[in-house]
Amino acid sequence: MKKTLIFLGSVTVVAILILIKIFVFSGKKEKLVTPNANPAIPVECIITRDTAVNYFVEAVGTLNAREQVDIASEINRKVVAVYMKEGAFVKAGQLLFKLDDADITSRINKLSIQEKLAEANESREKVLLSKGGISQERFDEVANLRQTLQAEIEVLKVDLAKTEIRAPFSGKTGLRNTSIGALVSPGFVLTSIQDVSCILIDFSIPERYARNLRVGSPVTFRIDYLPDLQSAEVIAVEPTVDRKTRTLLIRASIQNKDANLVPGTSAKVSLTLDEQSVSLFVPTTAMIPSIKGYSVFRINGGKASATTVKAGLRTPDFVQILEGLHAGDTLVTTNLLRIKNGSPVIIKKIN
Repeated sequence: MKKTLIFLGSVTVVAILILIKIFVFSGKKEKLVTPNANPAIPVECIITRDTAVNYFVEAVGTLNAREQVDIASEINRKVVAVYMKEGAFVKAGQLLFKLDDADITSRINKLSIQEKLAEANESREKVLLSKGGISQERFDEVANLRQTLQAEIEVLKVDLAKTEIRAPFSGKTGLRNTSIGALVSPGFVLTSIQDVSCILIDFSIPERYARNLRVGSPVTFRIDYLPDLQSAEVIAVEPTVDRKTRTLLIRASIQNKDANLVPGTSAKVSLTLDEQSVSLFVPTTAMIPSIKGYSVFRINGGKASATTVKAGLRTPDFVQILEGLHAGDTLVTTNLLRIKNGSPVIIKKIN
């Protein structure tokens, strides 16, 4: 009996020791190895300061010829001669097409003969008038006949001039849309001509940049078929904002000496605006977009503090801050996806 009690006592002691180990010592060990629930996140940051940068706005523009027009007939006539070559350079006044003028020429010749006869009659009647042989009314009728014939001839000469279609300015011709023998009507486009010695670049920018625009501002642009960056200059600004798009139309120009620029081409335009002398600019990598706008993380007491800001002008790498920050604030620029408002951070580098 005594041995049994000793055995039971020993088992009880062992069981108690096992329970103490499980519930006391293992809990302490687990507590020691449990990692920190909110470890400090390593970040890089910047210190904001007043700065001055050259900023610009980007847009998509279209290249246009300095002068461009469709060459069309003003009258119903048959084409009797074609003097133009497609894609060739022509001078102002150069003859491009000749239309049939046989009937007009014949009418001019007929009226010219009648005019000569009217002039002769007027000379004789003038002598008779001076001698009192005819009345002033009779003489006026004869003189009026001559003047009427001259006027009709002048009208026909205008129509005759319309049968010769000439280049209105020097430029490069387009494709020919008619042939000899074709009957053309008013408004029918025979070809086109463009002055490509100077190229105009038209593009639009948001209205908020209106006060920064200046005639003479530099413009750079790229087009797909030329590898180099092209430079132009603003020559005109539309005086009013488009009410539908709330944009302002800008026109720049560039000399096209080698004729490499083709009208109608789209271009990626960058317009350099005035220098912003005193303002805060932060890297675009520090900006966090949302449906409510933009925010940044400031470091305050070793923790990240989410701050809503109002963005202004942009460059490829920086954004102007109009409201929400002051010079000297420390902003987080890396690990933004891991950080929440109030997260502890540790600064690894200040850029």
